[in-house]
Amino acid sequence: MFSLGELFDWLTDAENWTGRYGLANLFVEHLTLTLVSLAIAGLLAIPIGVAIGQSGRGETLVIAISSASRAIPTMGLMFALVMVMGVEFRQFAVVLALVGIAIPPVLAGAYAGIKSIPIVIREGARAQGMTTLQQIRHVGLPLSASSIAGGFKIAYLQVVSTVVLAPLVGLGGLGFGVIQGLALRDFAQLTGSAAVIVLLSITGERLFAKAQGKLDRRLTLSKTNR
Repeated sequence: MFSLGELFDWLTDAENWTGRYGLANLFVEHLTLTLVSLAIAGLLAIPIGVAIGQSGRGETLVIAISSASRAIPTMGLMFALVMVMGVEFRQFAVVLALVGIAIPPVLAGAYAGIKSIPIVIREGARAQGMTTLQQIRHVGLPLSASSIAGGFKIAYLQVVSTVVLAPLVGLGGLGFGVIQGLALRDFAQLTGSAAVIVLLSITGERLFAKAQGKLDRRLTLSKTNR
């Protein structure tokens, strides 16, 4: 019967942390896939969300994308893209699927952040002669930073949990240990890999939450100083 002692022994065995399928390498692959996907999603979604929030045009698009994202099966999307693009492009297909998962919450966070800025502040910036780009840079982005961070926090949790499926299409990541451990009935490997995934998820979520809280406090302080 599986015990915590076996789990501890497996996690402290140096052989399980080294090599191509060692936890250290799989951890780096998992985190890299996650961060690259989030970065691409941010580059695509933030400008669109800010533009929609600033202009007020296209608001139904944000709602439609956010609603549709809940109905799309992530595993199905990943496998469909790999099949369409071919196995040789599976890495690009997986990243594309992960970006598609990350865009809705980041887009919603950017839109909500800009939209929540009081009209008085917007009109004040316009009255000072700021162009639209200057309003976004000096007013919109600083005041919506907390909301954007919140969108990234949600996106991170969704992406980091979906990357677990990447080994099913021949890529790396911590999901390899879960899948192999399940196939071999190696419960120490299964539980150990799952524990590292949970740790990665919680740590990332806490970092984003901490950043969001810091931005909230900075925003509150700036409003108080006014």
